[in-house]
Amino acid sequence: MSATPSADIPQFEINSGPGPDDVYIVRIAGEVDMSHEEELRGELRTAVAAEPKGIVVDLTECEFIDSSGVRALLLSREAQHPEEGSERLAVAASSDQILRILSVMGLDRVIPIRPTVEEAAAALSG
Repeated sequence: MSATPSADIPQFEINSGPGPDDVYIVRIAGEVDMSHEEELRGELRTAVAAEPKGIVVDLTECEFIDSSGVRALLLSREAQHPEEGSERLAVAASSDQILRILSVMGLDRVIPIRPTVEEAAAALSG
């Protein structure tokens, strides 16, 4: 018996830390589903607690995100108490599949979504 994970188990990686211009970057790779929601919410809470100018969630290496992942993003946005016309959370996503999921769930109407981390950071108004 091999101890390596089965190929059908979705892979998930997350890391975060300070980025340029006082923007905190949360990088997610693989698939975000219910089983990873708490880990994602924990990383986002850490990002909010750092009180950066803004947070960019990097989904450029993400293959799938479900409603629990989208909910975590929305809760993080609310935790930052954005003022009217002020944006402190942005998403970087370039995959057609991820963009379609975020659009169907309406995230693109409340959070700026840009194709790169740099463009997402530029969309923040701190």
